[in-house]
Amino acid sequence: MEEELQSALQAVHERHFDRDGASCDYAALDTSGEQRQLGQCLGALEAFDLKRVRIAAQTAFWLNVFNALVLRDARELAHGRDVREVEAFFERPRATLGGLAYSLDDIEHGVLRGNVPKFGGLRAPMRANDPRRAYTPIAYDERLHFGMYCACRSSPPLRVFSAGGVDEQLETATAQYLRREVRVEQQGALVVLPRQFYWYRSDFGGEREALAFALARLDDATVDMVDRRHGKVKLRYAEFDWRLNLP
Repeated sequence: MEEELQSALQAVHERHFDRDGASCDYAALDTSGEQRQLGQCLGALEAFDLKRVRIAAQTAFWLNVFNALVLRDARELAHGRDVREVEAFFERPRATLGGLAYSLDDIEHGVLRGNVPKFGGLRAPMRANDPRRAYTPIAYDERLHFGMYCACRSSPPLRVFSAGGVDEQLETATAQYLRREVRVEQQGALVVLPRQFYWYRSDFGGEREALAFALARLDDATVDMVDRRHGKVKLRYAEFDWRLNLP
């Protein structure tokens, strides 16, 4: 099932996205054979034994499931009138996987982030005895924030991940997104980071560690400009644009 889901996602990417995976023709996708195939793959996961996902494949599998669910149901986001309605999209139960119900928040914060509260939340999404916790990837990778697709203008582009290539794929996804979104202004005195670093700065070790993480993936000239400030750099976080990423 892992390979079938990868193939279905790849077909959607090739037929309905721009080359970079940044914008999607949702109207065409909604009535397409690729959308039907994607739905069938997700439906087949209802009875899939999640223990069959190899340890090395766990991160790629859950990223692909997350991205596939967002794509399947993206038309709901088109009707979101405010941020609260967008949040509800991620909070509602959205799929049964291996006989267990999951929301997108369950996958992101409960599985991929190791069962920690979402931004602004007080409680982890899964209780200590929740059977879904057994499927958390052993290795946490903060780059996953740049591999999750959320069908909006500030979203990282759609990616398809594979077990054998997930490390390189996540690094490519992270570097390309940060080079697109990070802004260095005032001759290096101000760095504007994507909103993910504000929401999840603890995932990166703190604010200064988040800055170092981002700078490590920018071009040398930009990094030199910031380095000449000898640590006297002001950080700001960009607003997140939740509008649908239409062409």
